[in-house]
Amino acid sequence: MSGMVWSVIPPLLLLALVLVTGAAGVDRALRARDGERLFWVGFTAFLGVLMTAAWAVAASPDYTPVAGWAVAAGSTAAAAWVVWRNRRRAVEQERNRTAVQVHGTTLRHRDVLSRWSAYELDPWLAAEYPRLQDVRSPETRDFIRALKTADQLRAGVRTPEDAAAYSQAVDRLAGCLEAAERAAGGGRAA
Repeated sequence: MSGMVWSVIPPLLLLALVLVTGAAGVDRALRARDGERLFWVGFTAFLGVLMTAAWAVAASPDYTPVAGWAVAAGSTAAAAWVVWRNRRRAVEQERNRTAVQVHGTTLRHRDVLSRWSAYELDPWLAAEYPRLQDVRSPETRDFIRALKTADQLRAGVRTPEDAAAYSQAVDRLAGCLEAAERAAGGGRAA
């Protein structure tokens, strides 16, 4: 009986190796989005599991339930690991897309702030467009409100929905600055 125990160990070790390498291959194929490679790696791993399970059963027929449980548990664990990795990769890709979107929106936000700062810091522009500094003007008041909203949203971006809200706020901010510039006119310098 003890000789039969030792005869089932090599196929079970090979089974573990096939499951690990198969799961890693499937993960690489999913990462590369290569459907043909995914099929062949999965098919090869399936055949490897089938052959090592058959070897384990043929080597020690008394340990057929052990081989069956090893195949079921190992396959379930490998599949769970692949699913976990794929979900983690999807979350990371979403996080990267959000970061890129936020970076682009931040650049647009800075551009609007630089345009606004020119009216604040350049005495000639301040004299040319005095209504841009007058908060009694409805357009300037709208711009200041949009500026506060965009600044508040920039600090709280965590999700794609937050990034979209921030982007919309910066779009509104740019529109409010353009409306304030149009309303301010120009040519009023002394």
